[in-house]
Formats: sequence, structure tokens, C-alpha cells
Amino acid sequence: MSTSNDSPDEPGTDDVLAELERRFAQRRGPSQAARGPPSGRSAYELAAAVLHVFDPKRLQPHGEPSTREDPFTALFDASVPAVGWRHQRLRSLRPEVRREALAQLGSRDAMRQALASNPDRTNTALQVLFERWVGGEPLELERLSHAQLECLRELYDWGIERFGPLPEREHFEAARVRRAALGMFEHLVDASFTGRETELQLLRDHVGVSSPSMWARLRRFLADGPRAPLVIWGPGGTGKTALIGRFLMDHLESARAAWFPFAYLAFDSDTLDVREPFTVLVAAASQLEAQLGGTEGASRGENDARRSLLEGAFTKFREEVENYRDARGLLRQRANIPEEEVWRLAGVSRAEYRFNVSFSQLLGDIAKVVGAEQEASQVPVLLVLDTFEEVLYRTNEELRGLWGMLETVQTGFPALRVVIASRTRPRAFSVGGRRPAEHELSDLEERDALSLLRHLRVDDDEVARAIFRQVGGNPLTLRLAARVAQDEAVGAEGIRQLRTRRYFFLDVAPELIRGQLYRRVLDHIHDEDVRALAHPGMVLRRVTADLIQDVLAPICGLRGVDGTRAEALFEQLGREHSLVSLEDDTSLRYREEVRRPLLELLARDKPEEVRAIHQAVVEYYRKRDLPDPVERAEELYHFLMQGTGIDPAYVERNLAGRWLPGVESRLSSALDEIPVEQRVLLARYMSIELPPQTYQLADLANWERLVGRKALNALRHEGPREVLQLLGARKERTPESPLYAIEARALLAMGRQTDAAALLSRALEGFPTVGNLGRLAELLWIQTRAMLSLDDFENAGVTLGRLEKLATTMRSPLTRVQALTELVALEDVGSKDGREAREALAAVLSKVSERDADKERSLIRLALTRLGADYPATLGRLLPLVVHDWMFMVSRGSIDVRPALREMELVLRERGEPWMLEVARYVRVGGQSAELSRRVAQEIVGRIGAPGSGPAEVEAAITLLRAENASLREANLAGIESYRESWELDAAPEVLS
Repeated sequence: MSTSNDSPDEPGTDDVLAELERRFAQRRGPSQAARGPPSGRSAYELAAAVLHVFDPKRLQPHGEPSTREDPFTALFDASVPAVGWRHQRLRSLRPEVRREALAQLGSRDAMRQALASNPDRTNTALQVLFERWVGGEPLELERLSHAQLECLRELYDWGIERFGPLPEREHFEAARVRRAALGMFEHLVDASFTGRETELQLLRDHVGVSSPSMWARLRRFLADGPRAPLVIWGPGGTGKTALIGRFLMDHLESARAAWFPFAYLAFDSDTLDVREPFTVLVAAASQLEAQLGGTEGASRGENDARRSLLEGAFTKFREEVENYRDARGLLRQRANIPEEEVWRLAGVSRAEYRFNVSFSQLLGDIAKVVGAEQEASQVPVLLVLDTFEEVLYRTNEELRGLWGMLETVQTGFPALRVVIASRTRPRAFSVGGRRPAEHELSDLEERDALSLLRHLRVDDDEVARAIFRQVGGNPLTLRLAARVAQDEAVGAEGIRQLRTRRYFFLDVAPELIRGQLYRRVLDHIHDEDVRALAHPGMVLRRVTADLIQDVLAPICGLRGVDGTRAEALFEQLGREHSLVSLEDDTSLRYREEVRRPLLELLARDKPEEVRAIHQAVVEYYRKRDLPDPVERAEELYHFLMQGTGIDPAYVERNLAGRWLPGVESRLSSALDEIPVEQRVLLARYMSIELPPQTYQLADLANWERLVGRKALNALRHEGPREVLQLLGARKERTPESPLYAIEARALLAMGRQTDAAALLSRALEGFPTVGNLGRLAELLWIQTRAMLSLDDFENAGVTLGRLEKLATTMRSPLTRVQALTELVALEDVGSKDGREAREALAAVLSKVSERDADKERSLIRLALTRLGADYPATLGRLLPLVVHDWMFMVSRGSIDVRPALREMELVLRERGEPWMLEVARYVRVGGQSAELSRRVAQEIVGRIGAPGSGPAEVEAAITLLRAENASLREANLAGIESYRESWELDAAPEVLS
């Protein structure tokens, strides 16, 4: 931070900060320093010191308060809003105030007396743990849950260890790290978890661990090489996540158990993108590092060598993450080394393969350390992929990258075990040629169901059996039935007026039974208005105060709901944690396991009311018309849910006009709700694997869009042969078909240039006079590539000329820049000297915006190189904008500048300027040193555009830029993004660059 002044009349940084602090101090009132050291905390602060949270208006003082003391004001200054309790207007003492007040109390006896001042205190989890400590109960780390350990972490900050024993901080941190991995499962795996012994053994067998009791004797993992993933699937409420949580807790929470590292990855997270499998590995590595204690201390042992191995392994993997991202960035450059295109269209790119291998090496090091600490070998590492239904809708080609990643990792680390949990059964797949083992999670057997009901306070065995006969053994349904049983009289016949097939001989699905139970639960919400909002308001997925006021209140018949009342209702609805969850944007979202059964009931019982709500929500969002993917996804969801029979052309127009990037991930979870007819239309905008007959029955234009998406993904993950197989399902094409370009690229990648040229000639002959200019330009560019690969330079020049002329009418200048850049090179090696094309290129480049230059840095850099040193003004304006990639590649050694430096040395020495003489001297030395050569090259190129740079620097920079050896021979055409459809733009950047 600079503390000096540039001018004696201007304040320095420190002066400004001092003035700000003075003003803040005035707003806070007299400082502690001004008042002098505290002689003692107030009676209200002493009372609040032993409370995690409190309401200033209701707090009773501990001792006699000062007659002049304003308790609300004093506590407001000494406290902050309590995290997680703001909705109840509760506050919590500032840490420094709490520590001083507890120090003044001085003992656990005094703290007990202070607690007695407020018998009606709020019993948060932290408060309960604190009072256990105040009462003298020892806090045993192995008996504390993850949530309790997090509370204990805050108690350390209260500074209470001097007044009574707490576990040693080092042991606490180790326990907290270990339990953190299981924290999310604790609320799912409570004392009521019962049964599932068959499934638990299935998981043990798959991972290769014995039961905890057997481990105490054998201490042996049973890893016998690679295994295909285990898929556990079943409808919502069967307890898939709870089952996995129970299994993990059995093997991690006990020191006697077979301990193995694991990562739990849920695909309903925004951080995971199945199209980019590296995001899965990065998230897994982050969890494993946290689970093993990271690099801050021993993972689970005290051996320095093991600890050092772990630190090095995670450090190396983080470096590989950066290397991978850098490599991906280089692969996306338009102008690149020709050989790179082969890897872009291969099954797995070189960068992806290396990254996956680096992760397998990380797992090997982890298993080595964990095995040494347990004196066991063949330690497995488990990856759990949960909520997999969130990505199952995607095309097979998009999922191929994930399966390929798992195969590579497991090849390098055979003890990798993968468990996939999904509501629906995944489509057929294989990893390393092995089909997954599948297990459908069915209902609980009667014995286990009755045990669960007893845990849920259904104590009468006859009533429990009646409930089981009524609703079956689905754990979630049983929990709902038990909750209803707490509020209603339930007899030997079970829950009264509950429609089931056993009583009415109707095929009532489990979802509908559950919906009836949820309706009973809603009926017991005390506030009548909140009850009305929840049902039928559950047609909505997302709720805000504005939606309550403008949509739900009128439809639900609530009167007098203004903004203030809507906010109050929103807050009350938010307290129904079993119904809603709070989103990051502070909206409420109905829980899917609650909402779906009720939605199905509503759709059957009140279809017109449901349709009216859908229409009202669509109108609400369209009036707002915000470019927000969250709101737009809700608008499109309700639009598509209005029912079947809507004109497909009308649906297509609405999707085309309202679609936004980012909508897809927010619609994916609702795909199985949306009618099939609308789903087919939606597949134009998002990746959806449709039944085979849908592809067969689709009209030609829609088939091209559906198969085109699959083909672009196959280009990346499978290869050109699979692309041609996909496209060969139909021979006919629409006049401006997007498949011509994809098929031609696949043919070129296979070395079938003649076939590609013939295909493109047919496509260009039949292209409509008034058609998609971007598609026409793309065909002309690929035709040029085909002709150049056949050494047909004359026709290539004619085609390029046609493309350049067409590009003058297109939206982006980048298309013309690319055509002219290649035309200059073609004319330079032909009979012309390229001067005409060079002049045209200079004119176009002079008008290229900074935004376009930044978008296509490698293309602009190559254009400047081919333009030459005769246009210093253009070079000086654009080169500083596009040179960063070149600098990076030079620094990494990807570009060898030494030959270029030797080439330009003579030119530099002929210049009389002192700076040029100095550079020439460095060039001579740098020719022997790669590092010095890189620094000299960066210095020379970096001066372009700077004051004082002249013709010598320009000529030197051009010579150095040519060392990149870039080419457009394998590139795709720039500047045509606005002519592409959304399904094309969803493809990986490497496929389009």
C-alpha cells in the first residue's frame, strides 16, 4: 500500500483511511478507548453472554441493571444479527463482548446462575452443547456429530476453556475434519434408519470391505482389480442417499472400521457439469483433501514422510488442474498448430487423458498413505455420484465423456470404486467394457417397516401393521403416515379415508398415496392463508413475495394481500422447512419429493385450476421480462406445462423467442413432468436423449437438429467414424442442412478429402438463393480446406474469393478477416503476390473492434503476421490486445523463439539506435539460453504500440510472431455464431474453433 502523496495538496492513502475511520467512529459513538477500559459488562450483557441467540426485547438481566441503562440500545451496539436466526429477529453478542462478559462471570457456577435468569431461552444446537459443558458433562469427540463439532468450534472462540476442560484443539480439528465428510448424511441417517442389510452388504462387496466387526479381526481390503460401477436406483423416498450415508458412517465413524477415502458428488450441484468430466475430478479432489486434513497437518497419522507424500500429491494435482485448463485454452484457439485438430476430433483429447491419469496417480498416493496408517493394502477410493437423474436426460454422446474418464482413472488406479444413485434406471452404458451392476431399491419388508414406525412414535403394533398394509414399505411414505398419525386418530383400519388399491381395488400409485398424506400434513398448518398458499400453490416450483401477491393470492382466494402482507406470508411459508427450501436468490423452492405427489393429485382433481395457475405465472414473468435464467426457466416450465394439444409451431416460436443461456440446467429436473410432445420440441434447445422411435418419426428438419447435436458431441468424445454412422441413418437433407458441414468435417478427419469435396459441391449447388448466410459461408470454408488438402490451389482461391465476397454482407467482420488471411497466404505461394488481398485485410483490420479482437486473439494475431510490417499503425493498435496468448506459450516453452531471434539479429544490428544494439547483444547471448531468449522475445513484442516503437521493433515483432507456426488449415470458420442454432452453440468450444 502506498503511503506517499503524489502532490502535497492531495491526501495520501493513509490519510484517506484515517479520515474514514474517524467518520465511522463518529457514527459508532465514543470509542472504547475514549471511555477507558470497562469496569464491567452490563447486567444485560452478562445475561446474553451465556445465550447463543436472544431477543433484546425479551432478555432478562443477570443482576441489578443500572437505572440509566437502556437495554435495547446497549445490546444492539454489543451484538449482531444471529446467523440463521435473522427471520426471528434474534441477535448474538459480538465475540469480543462475549469473551469479556464470560471472563467477568469467571466460572461455570456463575454461568449456570446467569442461565437461570432466562429460563425461556432459545435452545439452539450450540446452546444445548454449551449447557452440557456448563453442567460438567465431558464433551467426548467420538460421540459428537459433525453439527455438534461445528458448534464446539464456536465454543472455542468463546474462550471458555480456561473455566473448564474442553478436548485438545489438535484432536478436535482432526475429529472435525474426519466427521465433515459425513456431515451431510447425519440428518438422513438418524436413529430411525432400519433394515437394508442386503443393500449394505452389496455395498461392502462392491467396495471391497468387510463388515466393521470382521475388520477388527481381518484388517484386509478385498480389492481384486477394476469393477464396473454399482447403480442403485429407485423412486424418490426409497432412501438411496440414506443407505449410502449409513454405509459410509459405518466405515468412517469407528476407529475399528475399515477406513477408506471417498468423495460424495451430487449432480444437482451447479459446480458439476457432466459435459466436462474434469469438474467431477476437481470436486472429488477437493473433498478428499479436506477429508484427509489437506496440507496443514497429518492426515490420520504422525509419520512425516506420509504427510509429505500427501502434501506433494495434492500440490502436484493442483498444478495439473492449471496445466489442463491452459491446454484446453490453447486448443480453443482458432489459428493453431495443424496437428492439434486431430486431437480435437479424437475420442479423448491429449489434455483430458493426461488430466485423468494425474487424478489416478493422486488416488494411488492417497491409498498408499491411508493403507500405511491402517497397516492394510489395496485400499479402495470410492466416488459416489448421487442424484444422477439430473443428467440422465442428456444424450448418450454427452455422457460418453464421463464413462471414458472413469475408464482412464480406473486403468491407472484399479481400486477405484464408483456408486451411482438415481431415481430412474440409467440407460445402458459400460466402463472399460464392463456393464454396471444394477440394484433397484425396493420398499422395506414388513419387519423393517414396523421397526421404522416404532422409531417414529407409532407405538401401537396393530396400528403400525394397519398403516403398513395401507401405504406399503416406502420409507418416505411411512414417515408421512407416522406424522399424520400424530395429528389424527388412527385405528386398526389405518388412516381413515386414505384411498389405496387395497381398500378400493383401484390401481392407486404410491405417488398418489403419498400425495394424499402430504395433503393431510398441509391441513395441519396453523395459518389458514399459508395453508391456502401451499395447496394449490404447489403448482409453482419457485415462490417469492411478489408471486404470492400477484399470482397465488388472487387464485387462492386470499383478500387484502398487499406487499406487506405478502412479505409476511412469504416469511411464514419459509418456516415450513418440510415443504420449502431457501434458494441463493432468497426465493423459496418447494421440495420436489413433496411437490410432485401433490401436483399429480391436483392435475387429476382440479385440471382447470392448475392450468390457470400455469397461465398466470407465465404472464407474471413475461411482464417482468428480466434476462434472468432462473426466472426464464420458470416461465418456460409453466408455459410447457399448460398441456398437450398446443400448436407445435406456437410452442417453437415461444421457445425461440424466450430461450436464454443457463435455462437448461434449471429445467432438467422437471423434464419428466413436461409432456412428451413439448419435450421433443425442447430437445432443439437442450440435450435430451429421446426414444429411438422419436428420431425415426421426426420430420427431416427436426431430425437434423436432434442428430446434429449428437454428432457434434460424438466429434469430441468418439470420433469421425461414429459421426458418419449417426448421420447415415437418413440420406436425404434439407437444402440448407447443418449436417453437411458436420459430415464433411468427419470425412476430412478420416482422410477422405475427395468424398468431402464431392459432398460439399452437392450441398453448395442446392443451397437456396436466400438462405442462412452463416451456413453457406461455413460450407465455402470447409470446401476450401478440402481443396487445399488435395493441392487444388486454383479452385481453393476461387472458393475463398467467393467466401470473402459473401463475408462483406455478414454481421461479423471476423469471417472476412479469416477469409482474407488465408487468401493472402494462398496468393503469396501462387502466381500473385497477395498485395490486393493484403490491402483488403488491412482495411478490415483497421475497423475490427477491441471486443472482436479479444474474442479471436489467435486469428487476429495470425492476420497481423501475414499482413507484415508495412502497416505499423494497425499492428500497434491490435497486437497489444491479442499478444497475451503468444506470451503465455513462449513462457511455457510451447513456442521456440530462438530460430526467429537469430533470423532478426542482422536486421537489429543494422539499426543505429542504442536500444536496438542492446537487443542485438541479448539476442546473441539468448541464442544459447532458452529462458533468456523467451524474455528477450517478450520484451521486443511487448514494446509494440508503446511510445517510441518504430519500424525496427515492428519488423522484429513480426518475425517473432511467425515462430508460432500457426495455421488455419484445420480451423473452423469464425464470426458465424449468430447464424448458428442454440444446439450448435452448446457444443464444446474445441468442436467449433
